[in-house]
Amino acid sequence: MGVVGGFRTTDDMAGTGATSASRHYAIGPAVDIGLPLGFGIEVDAVYRREGYQTAFGNFAYSAFSDERANSWEFPILGKYRIPLRGFKPFLEVGYAPRVIRGSVSSDLVTYFGNSGLLPQPVYSHFTESTDWPVSQGVIAGGGVQFGIGRLRLSPAVRYTHWSNAAVSGFYSDGPSFGSARDQVDVLLGIGWKIR
Repeated sequence: MGVVGGFRTTDDMAGTGATSASRHYAIGPAVDIGLPLGFGIEVDAVYRREGYQTAFGNFAYSAFSDERANSWEFPILGKYRIPLRGFKPFLEVGYAPRVIRGSVSSDLVTYFGNSGLLPQPVYSHFTESTDWPVSQGVIAGGGVQFGIGRLRLSPAVRYTHWSNAAVSGFYSDGPSFGSARDQVDVLLGIGWKIR
């Protein structure tokens, strides 16, 4: 039992319509269960702080949006360890659902109304919660496990391909944006062997 943490090496937004405002770190609890013949199962709950910013304007209006959200990934991994003296290289494959919940704050400046140019711009601000669809991820990775007494250190690289762009949006007359579907993480697992 222990924790897993690290950072994402890839951008989490795709397209030209948004800029990432996410934190690159990831952290959460982990349980690694050893099985016979070098096999094992690992289950994690990985937290990330997500966000993006968008801005677009034309002759009729200007818009700016800023989202902040909490992302939880729940990887379920099958592992195979090669038992070498002093350390154990391992491979892992698995599946992870991802849930993202947050809120987006938007500012809109309107220059034209139904009857043409407004005498002065109209400013409006609104905030709404975001409840993005659950994403499904396929994971592949590998690393090395070291043991120091009951302490276990497991540096690893993990690649995830998501089934859909969980975060997405567009301007009717402007660019679209969405979260990237490919993700690469560099992680360190720190665990304590129970028995």
